[in-house]
Amino acid sequence: MTEIHSARPLAAVLLAFGTIALVVLFRRRPRVRRVVTVGAAVLTFGIVASLVRPVTQGQTPTTNLGTLVGTVDLSFRADPLGLIFALTVSGLWIVTAVYNVGFADGDKLTHRTRYLAALWLSIGSGLGVAFASNLLVLVLFYELTTIGTYPLVAHYGTDRARNVGVEYVWYVIGGGTLVVGGTVIIYSVAGTVTFVPGGIPELTGVATERETVAYVAALGLLAGFAVKGAVMPFHAWLPKAMVAPTTVSGVLHAVVVVKSGVFGIARTVLEVFGPEATATMGVAAPLAAVAGGTIIVGSLLALEQDDLKRRLAYSTIAHLSYVVFGVALLTPAAVVGGLVHIGAHGITKLALFFCVGVLAIETGRKNVSELAGVGRRYPVTMGVFALGACSLAGLPLFAGFVSKWYLLVGSAGVHWAVPLVFVLSGALNVAYFWPIVYTAFFETPETADPKPLIGGPLGGNTHMEAASTDSLAHPTEVDGGTTGETDATSGRRRTAGGRLPGLVTESDPTLLGSLLVLGALIVTFGVLPGELALFDLARRAAEASVGAVFV
Repeated sequence: MTEIHSARPLAAVLLAFGTIALVVLFRRRPRVRRVVTVGAAVLTFGIVASLVRPVTQGQTPTTNLGTLVGTVDLSFRADPLGLIFALTVSGLWIVTAVYNVGFADGDKLTHRTRYLAALWLSIGSGLGVAFASNLLVLVLFYELTTIGTYPLVAHYGTDRARNVGVEYVWYVIGGGTLVVGGTVIIYSVAGTVTFVPGGIPELTGVATERETVAYVAALGLLAGFAVKGAVMPFHAWLPKAMVAPTTVSGVLHAVVVVKSGVFGIARTVLEVFGPEATATMGVAAPLAAVAGGTIIVGSLLALEQDDLKRRLAYSTIAHLSYVVFGVALLTPAAVVGGLVHIGAHGITKLALFFCVGVLAIETGRKNVSELAGVGRRYPVTMGVFALGACSLAGLPLFAGFVSKWYLLVGSAGVHWAVPLVFVLSGALNVAYFWPIVYTAFFETPETADPKPLIGGPLGGNTHMEAASTDSLAHPTEVDGGTTGETDATSGRRRTAGGRLPGLVTESDPTLLGSLLVLGALIVTFGVLPGELALFDLARRAAEASVGAVFV
């Protein structure tokens, strides 16, 4: 690819950070702040999207600000791999910014200026990770995502939220330290940390002549990135972080934070050590084994969760390792599948989290066992949830099928038994999503019984008799730890202080519109994958590092 000078990669990052100042400036004018947030989100995506054409034409738009330290430049570039992540972050941020308007009112969020500023800091950091041209710049923005996300995880201010926030910080600080250590080692032995498709040439000899040093560097980078990527055994922080507001759970724990982790692993395997050195060192097979185990165990743990957000969290843990597994297999088709799954999973999981957020606002229901009949009252919300469930299960004509197909084809080229991981994962996805959809559309509180696919606590409720009356009539824990009861006149939940939590309904345009857009994207991605930039970019990234996808 030909490197060309362009200010756009840096402009996208600076625009995100600059919006923080506008959010603070208009802190006393919430309507203006909303318009600024949505407008800046659209403009940011427009800048990122404008980079697609030159990148697909073989160019690499680059902004070089000079030397950062030693021989390492403070440089930002748009290449196929980075643009996949940047498009996912900036595109889904538009939908999130719109959704957050209705969600913030419905959930009665406090400290909204701080909340929005932290969100923008996280988005800007995510774009910095995407456009970083070398490991050191990536590490700088990777650590900035931690600064932005801690106040979001602990936003509600309860003891539990603060404790979870502190635990989250300890996890990611440990992971960040490992990444920094690996970066220093690579610079010391190779003299460069700039990403090169196929791997940094100077590391080729190190992988064979200085195996111990190479192993330590690889372990530091992969384990460090695996923390935010929630690869087992570094996953425990993610389900606990569901204490955050639903908007945070969606955009950060399905898009920015967790995707920065698996994106870092992809950069390490494909453009730091490269496929050849990774295979020579014997790192690829153990990485694939850990990812495969995470896929299965994460799915099994999802079956046991009655709390909707925790079920989605364990599903996220499993699906993040689709990306890691695909990259670790080192076959062109599997790498394409893994990279495409960054976008496919981001769209789908964001839709699922947003559906759960609407249900929490409207009904106060947070558990699978409380969903009998809600599909009839909230058909759009549960309809989009059903689309998302079909997507993650890998059914044809939905986004998740596209990435899973290439993962299946690529894994079959390694060994006939490897695709069984994805087959079993698909079955488990059906097992933990179908009870939700079935209960919502085909049962009522009076007729609900243990789920048809799995009895007992796995995916169902062992105490359905206790839910035979409408759960809205009983105190229910809502996001942030407050409790409430139903208003006898309106039927809406009241908070512990006696106030209604929000007067939004499924017809609220910001909530309804966001769900409909995400539902349309899930279907469009599945029906017309070849027409989308993400697929072409994933193919180009795979071919530059691994080899031709189609022969």
